[in-house]
Amino acid sequence: MLQMTLIIKGKVQRVGFRYSVVDFVHSEKLPIVGHVRNMPDGSVHVIAQGDIEALKELHRFCTKGPPRAEVREVDQDLIKINKAEFSDFVVLAD
Repeated sequence: MLQMTLIIKGKVQRVGFRYSVVDFVHSEKLPIVGHVRNMPDGSVHVIAQGDIEALKELHRFCTKGPPRAEVREVDQDLIKINKAEFSDFVVLAD
């Protein structure tokens, strides 16, 4: 199992980005757990755990985001983990 951390920069807050990420994961039935949250610096932070193919799909979505978003940069970190730390994929409150 892998854990992917994404830091998405640009116009990504106040455009429904977090909820669109969760909706994408659930609607595509991606086997991913983790969370997405806004950061004080204006970026969006995603921690996702799952298999490589599902994480690639999520990464692809996050490079575009919802229609009102303007993604300028996506920093990614990928590590191998032994087991999932989360039970669902959710939005964390600000």
